[in-house]
Amino acid sequence: MDIDVAQQLFPNWLTVVTQLCATGVLFLFVKKLLWKPAKEIIGKRQELMQNKLIEAERMSTEARLNRDASDKELKEVQTKARDMIDNAKKEANAEKDRIIAEANRQAAANLEKANTTIEKQKEELRKDLQKEIVDVALAASAKLLEKSDLEAQEKASLESFVKEISDESGK
Repeated sequence: MDIDVAQQLFPNWLTVVTQLCATGVLFLFVKKLLWKPAKEIIGKRQELMQNKLIEAERMSTEARLNRDASDKELKEVQTKARDMIDNAKKEANAEKDRIIAEANRQAAANLEKANTTIEKQKEELRKDLQKEIVDVALAASAKLLEKSDLEAQEKASLESFVKEISDESGK
């Protein structure tokens, strides 16, 4: 077996020239018929991509501006909400203070009224007790003296005596 190494290493020149001619014809064919439409398609595609990039950049800028405006609006709303809460707390505290003051005033009025009623009842009980004491003293003195015509004079003197005693003990 004889292998020609030179033939294997170097190609046939006729095949190389034929291949180059075929490639040239294909290149001319592509350049003549397909180059302009392919270039136009690539140009349109490039223009479309460029427009999409510009639109995306515009939308990004617009979104950033909208986000900034929303953040500002959110801060304003939060500030207003805090102010409303603070005002509501102040009003609630003022109302609480007013209610407490009114309740204290009513309690003081009720206490004063109760004290007045108690004093009146004490005075009435004191008068009733004085009358009872006078009546008991009269009855006792009438039994002791067995005199009915002096009863009115004694009753008046006993009442004045009891009144003097109660005035001195009340002081």
